[in-house]
Amino acid sequence: MGQHPEKEAIMSNVELKVIEHPRYGRHYRRGYVGFTYHSDHIFAKGTVWFTRWERMSDIKVSHALLVSGRDECIEAVGTGVRRHNLHEYFDDEHCQIFFRKPRSWSPNMARRMINRAVKEIGKAYDSSLIISDALIGSFAGHLLNRITRNKLEEFLSEALNHDDRWICSELVAYCLDSQPELHDRGILAQPNAAITPQELFEDNEIFEPWKREPA
Repeated sequence: MGQHPEKEAIMSNVELKVIEHPRYGRHYRRGYVGFTYHSDHIFAKGTVWFTRWERMSDIKVSHALLVSGRDECIEAVGTGVRRHNLHEYFDDEHCQIFFRKPRSWSPNMARRMINRAVKEIGKAYDSSLIISDALIGSFAGHLLNRITRNKLEEFLSEALNHDDRWICSELVAYCLDSQPELHDRGILAQPNAAITPQELFEDNEIFEPWKREPA
C-alpha cells in the first residue's frame, strides 16, 4: 500500500490485483468485509503463524473488519470493539487490505449487519480466544484437531469464549451468520468463536468469487 507499486497476488488460482487506494462503490461498500495484514506487526505475524494450517492461498490475513461507511469500519481490536477509519489502513505502506463481498449482498443486508455490529461497540476484546488459536496452531494441536475432526478447536473455543467479548473474526462471523441468506453456510457452520480471519477470508461459500481488476 502507500507509495508501493501495484502488486499481484494469487488465491485459489485466481489472479488478483492489489491496488493503491481502493475506491468506495467500486472496490468496497457498506457491508463488505475487509481483511488486513501488517508485514511489520508482531501480533499479525503471530496470528498468521497460528492459522497457517488453514491457509490455502499465497495471501496472508490476520485481521477482519466490517465496512460501515466510505471511510469507516467496525472492528474488534485489543482495546475492544470500536468504530475506526479505513484511511489508516489505506495509507499504511506496511499494510495490505482486501475486501470481499458477501453473497446475496444488498443495501438492506449491509444495514442489518452494521446494526448488529453497532450494538457491540464498546465491548472488550476476548484475549482468551487468542490462546485457543495458539494451541490449535501448534503442530500437536493441529494434529489432535484433525484426529478429532475439529472437535478440539470447538471445545477450546467454547471453553475460553466470553459472550460479552469479541475477537475480530468472531465479530465479523457473527454479523454474517446473523443474516438468513448466509446462516450456517460454509465456515459459518462452525461456532463463530472458532473461526479465524484466514478461514473466513478464504470461504467462497459466503463470499462472491474474486473478479480480476482491469489493468
